[in-house]
Amino acid sequence: MRLPKLLITGHAGKIGTVLMNSLADSFEIYGVDLAATPGERIFRADISDYEQLFNVVGEIVELPYIVHLAGDPRVGAGWKSVLKNNIVVTKNVYEAAKEHGVKKVIFASSNHVTGAYERDPLKSHGETEIPIITILDSVRPDSDYATSKIFGEAVARQYYELFGIQSICLRIGGVLADDNPTKNERARRIWLSHRDLIQIFKKSIYADVGFGIYYGVSNNKDRFWDISNARDEIGYRPEDDASLF
Repeated sequence: MRLPKLLITGHAGKIGTVLMNSLADSFEIYGVDLAATPGERIFRADISDYEQLFNVVGEIVELPYIVHLAGDPRVGAGWKSVLKNNIVVTKNVYEAAKEHGVKKVIFASSNHVTGAYERDPLKSHGETEIPIITILDSVRPDSDYATSKIFGEAVARQYYELFGIQSICLRIGGVLADDNPTKNERARRIWLSHRDLIQIFKKSIYADVGFGIYYGVSNNKDRFWDISNARDEIGYRPEDDASLF
């Protein structure tokens, strides 16, 4: 039985590397990255140039899924880089998906779209706590990077409403190269383990959901993002808890 095709933009990055290595048994995976060495199913392209991306997607016949990771991942990235690598690139991905009949896009958003909530924690019993944040809470971006991810969520919704492209936006927590959340207290709270990362992306691809926004975080005891809608709507069941380390 032939596996469904999946294109990962930014496949050479930290998250892309984890997914490329872990999803190969479930999908026929293709990758595109400006830092890539071209090879079988691997494209090197600057996808801020729409024509280059259009041609890459067109090379993959009957492509149903795109996982969009590409962009400048630095929270402190300057506006020019964010504009080119996050905003223009994300718009290009959705436009190319529309033109080539892609069924679904999984967009790597970020927890930083509500990052400013962490600046005014609640005070109770002599301690400070960050309130539990849900997707129903207003966005409060903490950077140009965060604002670019809000733009991406809006474009995802636009292309679902106007063109029927299914989209799931994952507000990803802390993914660590060594998968070790014990370095500091915040890492323990925001950690998304590699195992749970793989699970939430697979669940997102296969879920019968037209459009959704979910926080991607492990089942950490002290997490401050709500994942109940991810449990209910896409069946996400995180297996890891940083407090157990």
